[in-house]
Amino acid sequence: MNRTHANPLHRRRWPALCAWLAGATTLLAHAAAPTPPADLVVRHAAVYTVEARTGWTDAFAVRDGRYVALGEREVRRHIGPQTRVLDLAGAMVMPGINDVHIHPLDGGWEDRFGCNFSPAATLEQVLARVSDCASKAGPGDWIVGAAFNGGLLAQMSSSQALALLDKASGDHPVILRDDSFHNRWVNSEVLRRARLDAASTPPPGGFYVKDAGDGQLTGLMKEFPAFHAIEQLIPPRTPERQMEAARGAVRTLNGLGITGIQDAFAYESSLRLWGQLDAQKGLSLHYVGSLPFLPSPQAGDRSGLDLVQVRESLRSPHVAPDFAKLFLDGVPPARTSNMIEPYLPDAEHGAHYHGPSTYTTEQLVDMLTELDRRGVPVKMHAVGDGAVRQALDAVAEVRRRNGPKGPRHQVAHASLVAEADVARFKALNVVVDVSPMLWFPTGLNLASAAAIGPERADRFNPIRKLVQAGALVAGGSDWPAGQPTPNPWIGIEGMVTRRNPLGEMPGQLGADQAVDLATALRVYTLNSAQAMGLGPVTGSIAVGKSADFIVLDRHLFKVPITQVHQTQVKQVFFEGRELSLQP
Repeated sequence: MNRTHANPLHRRRWPALCAWLAGATTLLAHAAAPTPPADLVVRHAAVYTVEARTGWTDAFAVRDGRYVALGEREVRRHIGPQTRVLDLAGAMVMPGINDVHIHPLDGGWEDRFGCNFSPAATLEQVLARVSDCASKAGPGDWIVGAAFNGGLLAQMSSSQALALLDKASGDHPVILRDDSFHNRWVNSEVLRRARLDAASTPPPGGFYVKDAGDGQLTGLMKEFPAFHAIEQLIPPRTPERQMEAARGAVRTLNGLGITGIQDAFAYESSLRLWGQLDAQKGLSLHYVGSLPFLPSPQAGDRSGLDLVQVRESLRSPHVAPDFAKLFLDGVPPARTSNMIEPYLPDAEHGAHYHGPSTYTTEQLVDMLTELDRRGVPVKMHAVGDGAVRQALDAVAEVRRRNGPKGPRHQVAHASLVAEADVARFKALNVVVDVSPMLWFPTGLNLASAAAIGPERADRFNPIRKLVQAGALVAGGSDWPAGQPTPNPWIGIEGMVTRRNPLGEMPGQLGADQAVDLATALRVYTLNSAQAMGLGPVTGSIAVGKSADFIVLDRHLFKVPITQVHQTQVKQVFFEGRELSLQP
């Protein structure tokens, strides 16, 4: 008799030994198997991963559009006969930028087809530009232009100013947009076509500005409901021009190093356009759409819950129609933002005016509860501290009703945040979408200061407080609404210096709210990706993520901070594929 197998102890050990031998054999087989070669290896670079664990590295490998290895020692074994090896001779590499708040189709359209002028333009310069566009327009053409500074609203609020606009525009209908996207100025021809006069009543939530002396309409209209019907009178954009605008926008964004965006206002027709571009292999960035709860100027478009219900039919490999969009208030220069403390007194509103709210808190809670229950995160436009508080109060109630693990909602802009509300963003898992670039002196800041006072205006965008409180702070441009360019390098520098990088405005805005460069870069990369729901996919250089990275003309951490806004992107890679940066 075999005593070894007769021993009960040996009988118990034998299965374990067999299992160990099987595992060892598998490990040896894997060790002996060759590593599949990478499609691309980047070497001898200063790679800023934006990952806290890895920080910096010197090389990485990419296969099938994703990072498969980091560091020179690791990437060597991924080099095969067909691998493209890119030696960057010490150049800085970082993840592609993610813009959490942008209007790409409008930006592309205005760049190519708009009657545009600088936000720094005076009223006289705006009128001169309209006159120039009118001289080149064809019969029946509308003149659609942007973006005048909010500080001009007072000058436009008179019958005399309207007469000057009429003279500049000739026989053409004119509609001009301000730099906040919330106000329009139209000429008398548009008022005539819209059948509006001094006796007309604006829709709820909209405002028609009248001359203080004669009571006549001035052509100035505040907030979307006021001019929604008028914009429907503009001849529709042709599909061909819309596609040209979309392609142009993608080229502009890629050229600035942007590989991911969240469209802050994505109509059904525009989502279909982006899906079409994606099918044509022309969408070289991650696109996240925010579905509006305002009616679309495009006939036949659905909005609100009707659009939310069909969002899956609008999804494509790079188009994610995942968010909803609500407007809780307006903008300070127009005195349409909701403030905890009242505006400075003026003739129109008196001494105790706090600004309007689009919804009651009960209405907002009901809408948020339904969307949250469906798993739909919401981007809420809230500029004034009163609107920000209303947003946070509503989310708190939704968390109570639906539980704490619902989707991560966003508060867009959050320009003013009461001290008592700073810590609530982290507690409620709410993103702070800081956009547009208002954390340094701009004309929009000056226009806001005229309405709320310089002391409050100096508290715009308390980014450092929010970061220190643990809030997820994400960065965006609001192009073309808040900025004439989506250039992220201007925003990154300004977030660190709190000064206007272009020198357009002197001084410093809220110097105590400056953050360091590493924080600013994270805000514009990983934080924005996480806010958009793309954190596992992009936003940092890490094994398994999409290889979306950019090569810069300078090492951002080795040049003076005042040179960061001059950064040029030398190469852009999206999903491991190098993009052409030719116009």
